[in-house]
Amino acid sequence: MKFTQHIDPNINLIRHYQPGLVEVNKQKLNKSCIVTQNTLQTDWPITHINELSDNHLQVLLDLKPEVLILGTGETQVFPPAALFGFCARQGVSLEVMNNAAACRTYNVLTTEQREVVVGLIIGKD
Repeated sequence: MKFTQHIDPNINLIRHYQPGLVEVNKQKLNKSCIVTQNTLQTDWPITHINELSDNHLQVLLDLKPEVLILGTGETQVFPPAALFGFCARQGVSLEVMNNAAACRTYNVLTTEQREVVVGLIIGKD
């Protein structure tokens, strides 16, 4: 799935997504990552939603998102309710969707100049 061009060339843009691969700007990644408008972390150590903990989410929250998106792989899988509560206590809503939807949503929100963080789980489904 290809995505459209972003107006600001200095912003991290998810240019392409397919199962097991995401392209951010011109960098192709086949493992879990974190993307913000100005940051790309290619070493997010999670390969399945069942591994997700508050420590993994804290890394995302430390980036001070207005909107926090979690891409859970090829299918939307909700994490335990306690993790939603963990984010809510820090004043941020956790939005959960499959990776394709997470990538599209991230790109749309960046065009609105929203402070968005997306964590994409790429690995075992």
